[in-house]
Formats: sequence, C-alpha cells, structure tokens
Amino acid sequence: MASSLFWVPVEGTSGYWEVRIEDITFNEKRQELCQDCRVAVDTGTSMLAGPSILMAKLKKRLGVQSNCSNYDSLPKLGFIIGHHILSLSPPDYISKSNICSSSFMDLDIPPPRGPLFIFGIPFLQRYYSVYDQPNRRVGFAVARHKGIEPETLVEVGGPAPSVAFLARQSNIGGSVGRVALRKA
Repeated sequence: MASSLFWVPVEGTSGYWEVRIEDITFNEKRQELCQDCRVAVDTGTSMLAGPSILMAKLKKRLGVQSNCSNYDSLPKLGFIIGHHILSLSPPDYISKSNICSSSFMDLDIPPPRGPLFIFGIPFLQRYYSVYDQPNRRVGFAVARHKGIEPETLVEVGGPAPSVAFLARQSNIGGSVGRVALRKA
C-alpha cells in the first residue's frame, strides 16, 4: 500500500462487495452525476460498468475524442467513496492507440439489486482493496507500483460515520487481498 487504508461499510441488499459512491468528480470537482449511487468491487470485470443513462452522461461530459485529440486535456476521473476521492488518470480509463476508447461499459441491473456500478480492473489496479466479511466492510488504499510515484488520497467532507460503523472500524481483522464478485 502507498497510503493509509480506510474502511467503508458494505451496503445494499445484493449480497456483493457493494459500497456507496457519494458522487463522481473531474479533477476533484463534484459533477452532481451520481449522488448516493452504489458500486460492486469486482476483480472479475475488466472494465468500469454502470447504468447506461449515467454512463452516457459521464461519456458526454468527458467528451473523449475518438482521434485522441483531447487526450492530454482529459480530467482525472474520481469517485467519492468514504469521504475520499479515488481518482483514475486518463491512462487508467482510456486506451490510446490509433483511436481512443474508454474502459466504460453499460450495465443495467434492475432493482432491487441495481442500479449498480461495477469497479473492475482499471480501478483495482490503482487501488489496493481489503475485504472484511465479519465486519461487512471494504478497505481501500492507493496501490504501490514499482517505479511509479503514488498519488495522495484526497479527503472530502461529508456526513459523519455512524457509531456502529466506528465500532467496526476499530476491528482490524478480516480477509486481506482481492476476491471475485461474490456474496459478502
């Protein structure tokens, strides 16, 4: 890990490693795209997936040009989780060759399990994750990669965590490592 680990509670009723997204950011500025959305953390998915309506809005606001003419001006794409902005740089979410293509995928999961985002490999390569089933929480930290200067986690304000969650925070036990999307 290249930063401190922070914990967020597993939420929702889907039974997956699912946490809350407070909003999406571009260069650490809130976009008001996704208030109180949920995301499943999944090592078995190679892309970033989400509800088609929200993904269309996200793609439109990013405005990635297929010829890569605006690649150098694309923003850091962030997700506010547990009062931290977890950001992806353009190389994390854009594949650049003869054309630019995003690692975004539409995925419409109907209620009550959805709507739901899925953070796959682009997210999990940048962030180390820990899964603590007994305390129903997921921990995140910036991943350390040899020869790459790690980013600093950005904290944002928000509602205070519940007393029950604070009690769970103090228990460090749990499973360490990454797991495929499965019931928590």
